[in-house]
Amino acid sequence: MTDGDDGGAPPERYPPDVPFRFVLRLPPDPIGPLEGREEEKAAVELHDGRDDVGADAHDAPERGDAPSADQQVLESEPSGVPPPRRGRRSAAQRLVLGVNVVAIVGCLLAAGTLWWTYDRVREIPVVALGAQLFPVADGDDVGADAARNFLIVGTDSAEDDAFDVRADTIMVLRIDPRSERAALLSLPRDLYLPIAGQGGSARINNAIQGGPGALIETISESLGVPVNHYVEIDFAGFEDLVDAVDGVSVFFPEPVRDQQSGLSVPVAGCTVLDPSQALAFVRSRAYEVERDGAWQVDGSGDLGRISRQQDFIRRVLERAIRRGARNPATLRELVEIGFGRLVVDDGLALGDVLAIGDRFRSFEPDNLDLYGLPVYDEVVQGAQVLRLDRVAAQPTLDLFRGDDSTAGAVVVQVLNGTGEPGVAESAAAALTDVGFVVPDGNTGDAANFDYVRTTVLLIAGAEAEAVRVASHLGADPVFERAPSIAGGRVAVIVGADWPGVVEEPRAVAPGLVPGTTTTSTVPPTAAAPPTDADDGDPPPPPTSTTERRGEVPGAPAGATC
Repeated sequence: MTDGDDGGAPPERYPPDVPFRFVLRLPPDPIGPLEGREEEKAAVELHDGRDDVGADAHDAPERGDAPSADQQVLESEPSGVPPPRRGRRSAAQRLVLGVNVVAIVGCLLAAGTLWWTYDRVREIPVVALGAQLFPVADGDDVGADAARNFLIVGTDSAEDDAFDVRADTIMVLRIDPRSERAALLSLPRDLYLPIAGQGGSARINNAIQGGPGALIETISESLGVPVNHYVEIDFAGFEDLVDAVDGVSVFFPEPVRDQQSGLSVPVAGCTVLDPSQALAFVRSRAYEVERDGAWQVDGSGDLGRISRQQDFIRRVLERAIRRGARNPATLRELVEIGFGRLVVDDGLALGDVLAIGDRFRSFEPDNLDLYGLPVYDEVVQGAQVLRLDRVAAQPTLDLFRGDDSTAGAVVVQVLNGTGEPGVAESAAAALTDVGFVVPDGNTGDAANFDYVRTTVLLIAGAEAEAVRVASHLGADPVFERAPSIAGGRVAVIVGADWPGVVEEPRAVAPGLVPGTTTTSTVPPTAAAPPTDADDGDPPPPPTSTTERRGEVPGAPAGATC
C-alpha cells in the first residue's frame, strides 16, 4: 500500500489462486441495528480479476459456517480509485499508537475500544484462509478465555511487482488471557524448513509467495505450532506506527549505520528515530558500530536483527503508553489511523477481540516474553541458511504449542553430588513444585561427591526430556549419557554450582545435549514436526546458539532516553 491508501480493496499481493474476501464478523451493532443500512449488507468477493466481481449477499463465508445472528457478515465493495492523499495528521492523531500495534501485540492495547469504529472495521482487507487456521480452543476454555497464536507477518513487496512478496519479519504472538501475559517468538527469515506445497525445503520467508496459507501450513507442519489467526502489515504500515507515536527514542552508545538498509545515526546518545530511520533500524542486517574511529561490522545478520526488533517492540509499547494509549479518546483515534495498513484472516471475530482487549486493558510491556529459536549456520547448495536445532528448540516450541504440561510427563532421579546433607531432597522438592515427577526412593547419593558442575544424565532417546529438565534449572548444566537410570530416563546430579529451579522454562543452549532425536509430543490439532531425519537436518554443531545475538543499543546505567 502507498501512504495515500486509506483502506479499500487489498492490492493483488499474492498469486491469482489466492482469493481475498472483505469479510469481518461483527457482534451485534453497538450503534443500532442494520435496518435502514441495507448497503452494508452487500457482499462482494475480490478474486484475481479473471472472475466477475460480485457475490450473493447471503453467501456464507468461505470458512463454511453461515454467520449466526450475533455475527453479521459485512462486505464492502472495493473502490477502484484510490482516495486522495491525506495531509499530515493532527497533533492529537500523532499522539496515538496506531492500529498497527495490533499487528505487533495482538490488540493488547487497542482492542477495548474497537466498538467505536463499527463503521470503519468493515474496511479492513481480509484474506480467506479456511482450513489452514486451527480453531481457538484450550480444553474447556473457548472464546476470550482461550490462549491463541497470532501469526504476525511484515511483508516486503517490490513496488513494481505485486507478486514479488516476501515475509521480511515473521513472528508468532501467543496471548493467554488467563495469565494476562503474552509471548513473542521471532522466526529468522533464513530458517531452512520444508515448505508446504513445494515438495522441498527453502528459507521460510519464501513460503508466503504461495499465499499466507502456505506460510501458515509451513509453520504448523514443520514446527508443530498451530496458528489461530493471521495479521499482516507492510512497510508503510510500520512507518505509520512510528509516526503515530512521534518517533521512538533509542540510546546509541556509539554512532551506527547500515549502508544496505539506510540506517544512519552519526552521533552517539539519545536519538528519536523517525519513521524511515526506524524502519532502517529494524531491517538492519549489516549493522555497523563506530568504535575507536573505525567501523566494526556486527556480523550477526538476521539473528542480530531479531534482537533489535524485539527490543524495538518493547520501546514502542512503552512510548505508546506514556503518550496516552490507555486513554479511550486516544484509542478511538488510534483505530481510525491504521486500519488501512492491515490484512487479517476472515475468522478474526471482533467480539473475541473486544473481550481479549478488555482482559488486557492494563497490559504492561514487561509482561511480553521474548523468545528466539536455537539455530546454526549451514551452506545448502551454495546458499547460507539457518538450521533449527530441534532438540534444544522443544521447550520453546512447546510453549507456543499450548503444551502446559512440559514437566509433568518427565520422571526424574535426583542425586547428591556434593556431600552436603539434604541437597538432593531439596532439589527434588523444587523440581516437583514445577511439575516434574520424582517418585519416592528416586533420591540418593551420586557415585562420588566431586561434582563441581550440576549434571543431567540421560539414556538414549531421552534427549528432549533432558532438555525439558534443564530448561527449568537456573543455568545450563553439563549433559552426560548413561547406559541406564534407575526409575526413569533422566537424572539430575546436584553439583557445587547448583543453580536452583525456575518456574518458567528458559532456552537451553543447543549443542550441549548428545544426540539429536526428539520425542517431544505436540497437541493433536497440530501436525507433528519432522525430525532431523525427516528433513535432512544434520546434527547441530557445538557453536549453535540461542543466546541474544548482535549489537542491541541501550542506555548505560544511570542514563535515560
